[in-house]
Amino acid sequence: MPPLAETSADGPRRSRRIEEQRRASSNIVNMALMAEIMEEVREPSSLQEALAHLSWKAMMQSEYDSIIKNNTWELVEKPTNRKIIGTKWIWKVKYRSDGTLDKFKARLVAQGYSQVEGFDFEDSFSPIIWMTTIHIILAMATYRKWPMYQMDVKSTFLNGDLKEEVYVAQPPGCEAPHSENKVCHLKKALYGLKQVLRAWY
Repeated sequence: MPPLAETSADGPRRSRRIEEQRRASSNIVNMALMAEIMEEVREPSSLQEALAHLSWKAMMQSEYDSIIKNNTWELVEKPTNRKIIGTKWIWKVKYRSDGTLDKFKARLVAQGYSQVEGFDFEDSFSPIIWMTTIHIILAMATYRKWPMYQMDVKSTFLNGDLKEEVYVAQPPGCEAPHSENKVCHLKKALYGLKQVLRAWY
């Protein structure tokens, strides 16, 4: 019969302590790796920086193609009696709930802060819903066993028709060849405009 292994009173306690130390060390390594990844995929601070990376450039092209496909504007000569609203790109890195990288996001927005009420837009509007209403609907759907679906509309606000006469500058980095001096006469709303929510609603 082989001899029994020697045990000590604090054996299990020491094992738990070692396991906790191992987990803490693993968490530190994971946090360091995540910080390194986030630094590597950080959001651009300028147009030149974005255009230098294929991922950001592809997202900008996708956003631009979506705008053109939606017939958001038409290129026209710059009017003399209208203020031209600037445009700019916004870049955002999207992460999943577990902290892993989800996707890159590029969005063209109008610099709506330069709009003048009564001239560039008549009124602004923000449709909202109370959380109480959502809770009631979810409770009713659960009780009655109604099917529930979730959807995400890409470039939602670009589907709103404009009734005002609005002109914006061409997207930086996406100027039409041989038409660099032309501007965009908006047919549909663009993110950043004061009236974008009202136009979409």
